[in-house]
Amino acid sequence: MSEDNIARMGQVIFSSQGQTELRVLGLGSCIGLCLFDPVVKLAAVAHIVLPEAKSSGTSDPGKYADTAVPYLIGEMAKKGAVKHRLRAAIVGGAQLFVFAGAGNSLNVGERNIAAVKRHLSDSKIRVLAEDVGGKAGRTLLVDAKTGDVRIRKLGSPERHLTNLLSK
Repeated sequence: MSEDNIARMGQVIFSSQGQTELRVLGLGSCIGLCLFDPVVKLAAVAHIVLPEAKSSGTSDPGKYADTAVPYLIGEMAKKGAVKHRLRAAIVGGAQLFVFAGAGNSLNVGERNIAAVKRHLSDSKIRVLAEDVGGKAGRTLLVDAKTGDVRIRKLGSPERHLTNLLSK
């Protein structure tokens, strides 16, 4: 399997005829965001690292929730997707490390979850499935041909999360 079907930290990738399976590996506090248009069977994933960019002119739009959501919507539209048909699934946002007395400010996973959901809601895109929070790392796998979204949690077998084609 090709390495160009894997979204690394801050990256965004899109499905194509020759590449229908997309992966986001090693999601701890990061969010794997999948958007899918069931009519054109176009999928995109972003490996979101932080809730917001320090400036609007970032060169890594996939790295931040506030820039990744509009970037994905715009790029998918250029490839034939229609915004009102887009369906979302989100995975990740774990809190892998707990520091005594740190409070919630260091819980980047929780802040990432809230930011991604807020930006999707503001864009009127429904989250049809999610596996977020907790203390375990995850991998997200998306098949644009079938619409299947699968996850693998650290120490657990792969499991089916949803099918974005049939919802």
